[in-house]
Amino acid sequence: MKKLFMAATIILIAAGLAFAGGNKEAAGSGEGFSGSWAFGGSTTVMPIAEVAIEEFIKLHPRVKLTYEGQGSSVGVQGVIDGVYTLGGASRELKSTEKEKGAIATPIALDGIGVVVNGGVPMDNLSIEQVARIFAGEIKNWKEVGGADKPIVVVNRDEASGTRSAFRELALDKHYGKKKGKFIKDAITTESNGDMITKVGSTPDSIGYCGFGYISKARNAGGKEISVEGIDPTVDNVLKGKYPISRKLNIVHKGALVESSLEKAFVDFLLSDAGQAIVEDEGFIPLP
Repeated sequence: MKKLFMAATIILIAAGLAFAGGNKEAAGSGEGFSGSWAFGGSTTVMPIAEVAIEEFIKLHPRVKLTYEGQGSSVGVQGVIDGVYTLGGASRELKSTEKEKGAIATPIALDGIGVVVNGGVPMDNLSIEQVARIFAGEIKNWKEVGGADKPIVVVNRDEASGTRSAFRELALDKHYGKKKGKFIKDAITTESNGDMITKVGSTPDSIGYCGFGYISKARNAGGKEISVEGIDPTVDNVLKGKYPISRKLNIVHKGALVESSLEKAFVDFLLSDAGQAIVEDEGFIPLP
């Protein structure tokens, strides 16, 4: 969708959002909620959240919203602890998190692209090869048909939802559920942005990132590769072909309360305007 359509849709829905509650401006003021709210979590969700916040504030100029990109686990725990009223998670919730009241609402789809340094002469890996590389079993590019050079693995930090999702979708597919273990001496990065910068600047390296960062990976000196011969494209995710794909979620504690700002913000993300933001930021709108 084009940005002009997004803007038009925002204008059209503005009149249709009705709010109630103690933190709402006087009825008929046209300015909706007022006050401050803190959101935070996944760095993958962050680009969507930041633009959505900017547009949401245009509808409610007396609202102050912030989003801190601290990783999915921090976001989910922050919601459970009351630090955040909404959190971003680029992975499914754990049973222990659900038991504490966390609920995830999908807002987008995303693929996780496998990226290598631009100097690596590889265009495709099997899911088994990907798993064994990130587990440290395959250590040299010659073992997968490349040059005789050590593989430099770049991973995300343990708070990352992308890391958790990648382990589940790649390593667990080969080793079995929860049996895949990452290589311990990988280079660790704290965000998708750090990941693509490190891979792009490190010879013989391999890493991974959300689809929304693939074009940035190319600009940083890296490139995406196919997995099982399937290119990392939106169409292949929607068709269920690309093997490393996931949902992006907004997490809240308990059911969203009708007339709350949290409910209004999630509804905005799920509206045509919100899904246009998802698409504009390089992710995949819900079907």
